[in-house]
Amino acid sequence: MQAPDIKRRFINKFFSERELVVEYDEPDNSAEKEAHAWFNQVQEIIAELPTYHHDNVGQPLEDNQSDVWFFRGHKDSSFAFTSTLYRRLLNASSDNLSSKNPDEIEEAMLQAELNLLNKARKIGIGRGLTALETLTLLQHHGSPTRLIDVTSDWKVALFFACESDDGRDGRLFLINTDPGRWSKFPKDEDADERRKSPIWQDYHTHFPYIKQWSDKWLSSTWPILLPFSDPRMIAQRGFFLVGGVPSLQGWTMLETSECPHCQKRVCECSDFKVHPRAQTIYEKQPAQTKSKLFASELRDITSMPIRFGADLKFLEQIAKAKRNDWSAVGYSIRVPKRFKRTLRDILCRKGVHKDSIYPPLRETVRLFEHVVDESLKQ
Repeated sequence: MQAPDIKRRFINKFFSERELVVEYDEPDNSAEKEAHAWFNQVQEIIAELPTYHHDNVGQPLEDNQSDVWFFRGHKDSSFAFTSTLYRRLLNASSDNLSSKNPDEIEEAMLQAELNLLNKARKIGIGRGLTALETLTLLQHHGSPTRLIDVTSDWKVALFFACESDDGRDGRLFLINTDPGRWSKFPKDEDADERRKSPIWQDYHTHFPYIKQWSDKWLSSTWPILLPFSDPRMIAQRGFFLVGGVPSLQGWTMLETSECPHCQKRVCECSDFKVHPRAQTIYEKQPAQTKSKLFASELRDITSMPIRFGADLKFLEQIAKAKRNDWSAVGYSIRVPKRFKRTLRDILCRKGVHKDSIYPPLRETVRLFEHVVDESLKQ
């Protein structure tokens, strides 16, 4: 087994061990009816969760919102929770980048971001925008940045989880954080500096270590809640997460199982299989020995400090989730591959489909109409 396949199986194992099980009444002999039952149960539970309340262009509708949920969908359950820029750096590195000192990784990512910003300006992208605003625009259109897309609408995330790859299970992530952190996010007072480079270029100054642990750049995750600047962001209710590369040294507090044959967390044994958590619960498989992740292993799983909890077993328990000292906590549910086609049909009937997610010109007109209406109020 080649190294990328080993790492991918390790990531799948990590998330499968802590994914939340969706309990629902299973209709007899009908995958389509079963998909409907699954969707209805997920919808009912998530409807009770606090989410970020905003208007059609991303402006908050309520003050003092706290502990809200954002969502993200992966079409493949074995994908890591990492940014596109981080993945490219991992792929381009000739050695094990994730095991390096976090400051070295940060330096490489920052240099790539500065090069990207300079190139964008040369071709006329981001004029009049801050560096952060430009990065959000580039990220939402597929450019590699350290930002991770999330949405306030779980159905949009589910669309991405079942958009394609019908031969693989997908994964729906639920991320809890405090939107109030956005108002505390450091902002450079110099307008020229804001346009030139992201605030984390000098994270030792702007995110000082004398503050609490969850505010340090290398141990925190921040929601980026800028107003929507693009029709696609409007359609996808798109926001972002940003944070430094996890700086935890040595062993982390997160655990994963060891292979029963070789006693390794990342193994090459051909007969070691990753099972959905529901299977391990209902079939009462023997408990496996677990050990704490090494910091470099965590950096293979996520490119920013998020505690992916294993404390809950079922989605219906999600309201009990606690962040404790972490700036963000994450859970996920498996999207069975046999449901994907039916889930796309359900979402389409609810107005979530390819044309709504990737909108045509009408959404641009809607954005401009809002801008004019707001200016006339002044």
